[in-house]
Order: sequence, then structure tokens, then C-alpha cells
Amino acid sequence: MKKQEMMKLDERIAIRIDKQTKDEFMRRLEEEGKNASDIILKWIKSYVASEPKAEVDLQKISEELESLKRQVADLERLKQEVAMMRSEFIAKSAA
Repeated sequence: MKKQEMMKLDERIAIRIDKQTKDEFMRRLEEEGKNASDIILKWIKSYVASEPKAEVDLQKISEELESLKRQVADLERLKQEVAMMRSEFIAKSAA
């Protein structure tokens, strides 16, 4: 990041992180010639620019689930009726 851009950045965010993860992060940054602020700021900007996930409407999901349960129950009843009709038809045909 250019010095001119850095001077505009006057807010800070502090995070807590375990030592092993921090050490691995810092090692990789050093290997790649990058710094933590640039990487984290890039992620934050990407996150802010992304579309927020739609909130889950549990009430709607519950209603749809109940509707599907009723439909399955109706299909099971129809399946039983068809099986009985088939049995009756076979019995009449055999007679």
C-alpha cells in the first residue's frame, strides 16, 4: 500500500489470535513479501463489498416443511388405495 494511502488510514482494529496461527501467518507474509495490514484490509474491503447472505426465514421454512409432510402423507394414502384397488382387480380377474 502506498504511503499516501496509509496516512489516510487512522482507524485500528485489534484482534486476539493464538500464537501458532499468528506465527504461521507472519511467516507466510514474510515469505511472500507482504504485510498483515494490506492482507487484512484487502479481505475487509472484499467482505464489505460482497452481497450479504439472505437471512433464513425459519417460519417460512417450517410452513413449507409442514406442507411437504402433508403432501407426502397424501401420496402415501393414494399409494395404499392404489395397492388395494390393484389387489381387488387381480382378485376379480382371477375369479
